[in-house]
Amino acid sequence: MRQVKTLVRKEVLDILRDKKTLVMMVVVPVLLYPLIIIGMSLAFSYVMQSQESKEHTVGYPVEYQEMVDELQKLYTTEEQDSGESGNAENRENAVDKEDAADKESADADARGELARLTFVPAKAGEEEKVKEATNAWMDVSRAENGIWHVTVQYESSDETSSYAGDALAELLEAYSDQLLAENLRAEGLDEEFLHPVVCEEEDLTPASESFGMDIGGSIGMILIITILMGAVYPAIDATAGEKERGTLETLLTLPVTNFQMILSKYISVALFACVTAVLSLLSLGGSVAFLMFGLSPELAGQMGDFSLESLLRQLPLLVVTLIVTALLVTALCMCFCVFARSFKEANNYVTPVLLVVMFGSMSGMIPSVRLDYRTALIPIVNVSLMVKQIIAQQFDVGLVGTTILVNFGYSVVTIWILARMYNSEDILFSDGFRGMKLFQKRSQIRRGTVPGTGDLAISVAVLLLLYLYVGMAVTVRSTFAGLLVTQLIILAVPLLVTWYMKSDVRILFRLRKPSVRACAGGVLLYLGTYLLGLFCSMALMHFLPESTQNLESSFEGILTQSLPVLLLVMALMPAVGEEILFRGFLFGGLREHFAGRARRTALPVAAAEDRSCRACAGIVWAAVISALVFAAFHMSLLKFPATFLLGFGFAFIVWKGGSIYVTMALHFLNNALSAVFLKYPEQIGKLVPILAKSEFTATEMAILLVAGLGLAAAGTVILTNKKECR
Repeated sequence: MRQVKTLVRKEVLDILRDKKTLVMMVVVPVLLYPLIIIGMSLAFSYVMQSQESKEHTVGYPVEYQEMVDELQKLYTTEEQDSGESGNAENRENAVDKEDAADKESADADARGELARLTFVPAKAGEEEKVKEATNAWMDVSRAENGIWHVTVQYESSDETSSYAGDALAELLEAYSDQLLAENLRAEGLDEEFLHPVVCEEEDLTPASESFGMDIGGSIGMILIITILMGAVYPAIDATAGEKERGTLETLLTLPVTNFQMILSKYISVALFACVTAVLSLLSLGGSVAFLMFGLSPELAGQMGDFSLESLLRQLPLLVVTLIVTALLVTALCMCFCVFARSFKEANNYVTPVLLVVMFGSMSGMIPSVRLDYRTALIPIVNVSLMVKQIIAQQFDVGLVGTTILVNFGYSVVTIWILARMYNSEDILFSDGFRGMKLFQKRSQIRRGTVPGTGDLAISVAVLLLLYLYVGMAVTVRSTFAGLLVTQLIILAVPLLVTWYMKSDVRILFRLRKPSVRACAGGVLLYLGTYLLGLFCSMALMHFLPESTQNLESSFEGILTQSLPVLLLVMALMPAVGEEILFRGFLFGGLREHFAGRARRTALPVAAAEDRSCRACAGIVWAAVISALVFAAFHMSLLKFPATFLLGFGFAFIVWKGGSIYVTMALHFLNNALSAVFLKYPEQIGKLVPILAKSEFTATEMAILLVAGLGLAAAGTVILTNKKECR
C-alpha cells in the first residue's frame, strides 16, 4: 500500500496542475449553479413583473364600441366586487341579497384580477395601421341571433403580444360569463342549472411530495452530468495525458505492478470526481433552498410541508449515492480514455460515454418511470430515479440499498476490466484511430489483412445505424420490404469492409467443406442450445408477458406472403447474411485478434500448450462478444437469452468444426421451422407439439433443461479436438 499511496500523491499533484480540472471541479458547481438558478429566476421574475406593469394595447373596429364599453365596465365591476366582499360580514340584508353578493364575490375570485388593457379604436380604412401599432387585435362580428363572434389575433413569438392576447381572452371569458348569468336571471334560472353534476378533484398526494417529484428529476440529471464533467478531464490527463507527455514508459519502469499503477490513477481521478459530487450537491441544494425559502414566499407556500430539515436528513444518503456514481463514471471514462494517445483523441473516445450518461440521467424527468427492482439494475438510470424519489421523500430503503450496491458492483467490474486493459501492451501502446485500416487508403493495405477490433467496432456501429434508420424507415411502410432491406444491409456491410481491407474471406469466414464430425457435433449442439434457449424464454414469459404479444404482432405484416417467399426472406437470407456478419466477419476478426495477441504476449520459453490455452481463452471471449452482439441485434428482451445461446453455439461450431457452412444450414433450418410454424400454426403444432405450447409445467421445464444440457455436452465433446486449440 505504500507504493499506491506514493503514486496517488503523485497523480493528485499532476491533476492539480491542470487548471481545467480545478475549473470543472470548483468553479462550475460552486459559482455557476447559483448564477444560473438564482440569476435565471430573478430574470424570469423581472420579465413577468415588467409584463404585468407594462401597458398593453388592443385594437378593434370602431363600430363595435358598444361591446368594448361593456368590457371596460368589467374592471369597475371587479373593484366593486372586491369592496363588497370585504364588507360582506357587516351587512344584515335579506338572505337572497347576501347569497347574491357571496356569489358575485366567488365569481370575482374565480376570475382573478383581470389584466388592464388599453383599447384603441380603428376607423374604416385604418385597420391595418392600428394592427401594426397595437399589441393585439380583436376582430368582432355579431350574428342575427345576438351571438358575438370574436377572433383574438396576436403574435405568439412576441412576448408582449402574447401576453395581451391572453389577457384579452380572459377578459372576453369574464364578459361571456356575465352575459350568461344575466340571461339565466332573466329566465328565472340559477347558474347551477347549467351544472347538474358538480365534480371536485382532491389530490391525496402531499404538496411536498408532488413538488419533489417535479424538481427531483432535473436535480438528479444536473448532479450526474456535473459528476461526469468533473471526472472526464482528470481521467483524460491520467491516461492519454501520460502518453502525450511521454511519461508512461517511465512509469512502467518503476518497481510497481501495473495493477498498483492503474489503481492509484483510478483513486486519484475518483477522488476528484467525489469532491465534485459533494460540492455539486451542496451548491445546487443551497441555491434551490435559497430560491425557495429566501426569494420566493409564494413558491414556499406551494411546497406544503416540504421543509429544508427533512431534506437535510436525507443528505448523507444522497452523498453516498453520488460518491458511488462518481466511482462508476470514473471507471467508465478511464476505460475509454486508455485507448487514446493524445488529449484530443481522448475527447473523441469519451464522447459516447458523455452521450449515454446524459441520456440515462434524463430518465428521472419522465413522469411514468419510477424506481423499482427492475430499473434499480440499470446504472445511471437508477441514480436519477433515486434522487428524484429521495427529494420527494417517498423512497424505499430496500430500493436505495439495491441501487447503491448495484452501482458499486458495476464499478468493481469496470475497475477489473480497466486493470485487465492496462495490463495489455497492445492497448497501452495502440495507435488509436490511426491503427484502424478503414481510415487508410486501400492501396496502402496489404492483401490478407484481418479487420482489427477498431475496424470491427466501426463497422458494427455503421451497420447498426443503417439498421435503425434505413431498415426501420422501410419497415414502417412495409414490414416485408423492411425485412428484405435489413437482410441486404447485414450482408452488404461485412462484404464491403472485407473487400476494402483485402481480407482473405476463405480464412476469415471459414469457407471450407465441412467434415462429418462437424456436421454431427453441430446438429447435437444446435439441438441442445435450442432447448436451453426455449427453457430461458419460457422462464422469462412469466415476467414479460407483454413481450410475447409484441413478438407475435411483429410478424403479422409478412405472413401474407407465399411460403417460398417467406423461406427466402426469413430463412435463406438471414442464414447467409447473419452468419457472414456474426460468425464470419465479427467472430472471425475477434478470433484472429485474440489468438494473435496470445501468440505475441506469450514468453519465448513458454510451452506450446500454454500458448494454445491462452489462444483458447481469447477465442472463447470472441465467441461471447459476437453472441452478445448477435442477440442485441434481434432487439427482443424475451429472445435475448435464447439468441445469445444460439449465437455462442454457432460460434463454437465454426471454431471447432472449421466451416461456416454448417451454421448456415442450421440457421436456415431454425428460421425455416419458425417461418412455417408462423404460416401454418395449427398444422405444425400437431406435428411438433412442443412448438405450440405456450406454457410448460415444472416437470417439462426440468426435462427441457436436462435434455438441452445433455445434447449440448454431447455436441461439444464431438466437436472438441483435445490435441490442439486453435
